[in-house]
Amino acid sequence: MIAIKLPRGEFEYDESAPLGKAGGFGQVFAGRSAANPRLAIKKLHLSAADAAHRELRIADELAARDLKYVVPIIDSGEDALSGDYFVVMARADESLHDFLQKNGKLNASVAGEILLQIVNGLIEVGDLVHRDLKPQNVLLHEGSWKIADFGIARFVEESTSAKTLKGFLSPLYAAPEQWRQEHATKATDVYALGCIAYCLVTGHPPFTTNPNDEHQHSAVPAFECDENRLRSVIQMALRKLPESRPSAERVRQILEQIATTPMVSAGSAASELAAVGAQIAEAQTREQAQLEALRTAKLTRDAQAQDAFQRLGVMQKNLWKAISQAAPAARVKSQDAISVEYELGSATFRLQVGGSAHAVQPGVFRESKWDVIAFSQIAVEQQQPNLTWSATLWFARLPGTNDYRWYEVSYIEPFGTGLLIPSAELNLREADLAVATGIMHTAKAVAFGPQAIDDEDESSFQERWIWLFAKAAVGQLRSLSTSPIRGWPPPLA
Repeated sequence: MIAIKLPRGEFEYDESAPLGKAGGFGQVFAGRSAANPRLAIKKLHLSAADAAHRELRIADELAARDLKYVVPIIDSGEDALSGDYFVVMARADESLHDFLQKNGKLNASVAGEILLQIVNGLIEVGDLVHRDLKPQNVLLHEGSWKIADFGIARFVEESTSAKTLKGFLSPLYAAPEQWRQEHATKATDVYALGCIAYCLVTGHPPFTTNPNDEHQHSAVPAFECDENRLRSVIQMALRKLPESRPSAERVRQILEQIATTPMVSAGSAASELAAVGAQIAEAQTREQAQLEALRTAKLTRDAQAQDAFQRLGVMQKNLWKAISQAAPAARVKSQDAISVEYELGSATFRLQVGGSAHAVQPGVFRESKWDVIAFSQIAVEQQQPNLTWSATLWFARLPGTNDYRWYEVSYIEPFGTGLLIPSAELNLREADLAVATGIMHTAKAVAFGPQAIDDEDESSFQERWIWLFAKAAVGQLRSLSTSPIRGWPPPLA
């Protein structure tokens, strides 16, 4: 045993008992102290001095925190006896890598529980970006899976030279932006979490042949998973554009729903919809891979708008599938690259699914602070009595949220000016004022929304508009009796 003396205490480590393979910044050995017979002690490589000192600073910061899903740091610093640098950690029972090697691919329930603990760890250290999240750095400690080895982590607000760390990424779990040596963000860790999730349900990472090119340009390889909501999470996390990935908080929310609300039996409406949602997420990820060639600073926003309309196009196809299955008499009245129309009885259903003119420049929604990238329109038209119910679809990031999503909003004229008929609003200034808070104006008021309509919220979107289409088809669609709409179905006059 070799003795070392660090700022907080004295320890010993066994150089003949390595714990795992050597990493880019050091090697971990079995260790102990007078107070704890089971420790993991990492001896840092002096050849990576800059990064090693960063690891020591971060280890010192984490040692002062009470963390539930991060492996505890006990001490760190320069050994007074040898001058070498060390980080002393609690010793875990095994790594997730070893667990997978022993057990193979996991069912969705077990995988979801593990992923939930990992994402909780990312959220616990929200001021840090790990940048090297992988199964080898997820350890089982005191019955919980915890994140370890913040060796190349950095504080979110700190700028780090790409050259310092370019040789230390883990190819099988590195995000597209890491291969381009771009600035890593929290979205980088979400991508790595997606790779881990894929590995849990398949037994292997998604890209293994040519990781550099595949992570940047290839669609996620097809895989099986008995929980379609988890399939969706994996596809969403593995989107090529960092801005399009869900936040860690949103991933946790979905994983908690999976854990507390198991999917009902196969063949049910909810199960079918979950399968459709997973297919949509898969299509989005595949299509986004094709957009990655456009990924430059100047074209990023345009790429997001294109991705948004592609996602809306997939939603349109699934909406038509649901309508045609429920009502075989419905038909496609017209369809092109910009819009599609369906017809049933005396009703017409219209949805815009494209158009470069409907991209929005940043800063247009000044009052509400919405960051709107693109917009579209959806409508149901009834002939007798003549009435059109419509809404605007905004692809935006709302204040207080982290994700860009499609939102549905319908508007009405101010009270006393006519019937309460929900309608779209394509005047950007009017739409901005309508959703702004604390601002006096005479613009239209919001009748419904903003309501997210994509990913896990797509089922309620389909339900609303199929209900409106059915009412219009038999001439039963009316204006509202009260506004705004608080629940569905809405109160009609």
